[in-house]
Amino acid sequence: MIERKRLTELKDRKKLSDDIETAIARLADLEMAAKLSKCRELVNTGQVSKKITVLRRELFTAALEQRIQTEIENLNLTHLPFRVADRSEGGQSMFGVFLNSPVGVANDKVLSEGEQRALALACFLGELGGDNIKNGIVIDDPVSSLDHVRIRRVARRIIDEAARGRQVVVFTHNLLFFNEVAEAAAQATPQVPVAKRIISKSAEHGFGLISETDEPWIARKVSDRITLLRGRLKLFSARADHGTDGYRGAVKDFYTDLRETWERLVEEVLLGKVVERFNSDVKTQSLKGVVVDDDDYVKIYWAMKRASERSGHDMASARNAPEPKLDDMQADLKELDDYQKIINKRRDATDKRRKLLEKPPAAIVI
Repeated sequence: MIERKRLTELKDRKKLSDDIETAIARLADLEMAAKLSKCRELVNTGQVSKKITVLRRELFTAALEQRIQTEIENLNLTHLPFRVADRSEGGQSMFGVFLNSPVGVANDKVLSEGEQRALALACFLGELGGDNIKNGIVIDDPVSSLDHVRIRRVARRIIDEAARGRQVVVFTHNLLFFNEVAEAAAQATPQVPVAKRIISKSAEHGFGLISETDEPWIARKVSDRITLLRGRLKLFSARADHGTDGYRGAVKDFYTDLRETWERLVEEVLLGKVVERFNSDVKTQSLKGVVVDDDDYVKIYWAMKRASERSGHDMASARNAPEPKLDDMQADLKELDDYQKIINKRRDATDKRRKLLEKPPAAIVI
């Protein structure tokens, strides 16, 4: 019995001797697993997250939810039911605004692009409301995909923030939005100062040119455009590359801008800015100076036709239209300038005459 026990013990020692390296490695793995388990226990953020959740809901969530709801109303999104949800993850607080529906659905599956942009703005402005230090804010094209009603609401909301003493920097390509911001600033009590800057580029100086007084082409008035086109014609007189693709391209660009200036003339001069493409108002009072007769139609029709033919249309080769000479281009521009002066003079006379229609005729005392 003793010998059998001794034999078993020797076999076990032999087995351990053969597997000693595996056993030591396994022991090291178990010790490391125990240490990692202890580390996870020590660095577990569960308790921190729970405490953050409690404090957040007591001190922050309710106020934030109310501010977001207010901004949703400001941006005319009340036709959609929203709810604010919060959670803690990894010791960090996270918020989200979702559709309040029985079945969970992603916002982008229901909301239009404009509604998503408006909701994002509402969340941003709602979170901004908790900043009591009045830090400055920078907003890049906030009204992309928004309709004109919400564009006006966003403009007024931005001016509200500026009126509270916050510096607001807005980058935008939307002239309608810029005009709405400027109008909201002028209507505020007290008025809010606005500093306009134009960022442009040129072939000579590249991109990033900043000007306080310049205007983009689409915002320029007819008289300013005529001045620019007249200056461009002076450069044509020095060109000796007639018949080349470069010259044809410059002519095409000139007539493209001339055509656009005729279009702007109709809006600004002939129709007296009653309706403008970058303004959401209809100025019915301006109708008192508006007259459009058959001669105006004929003048604009043929001028636009000539400009359109030379501004990029691929004409039939049978026409064999000659390349316009400098004299032709000068005459076409002069026609526009002269017509503008005629319309302005006629408008002033019409305005004066129609103002009399707003008053009763003078009585004759016999």
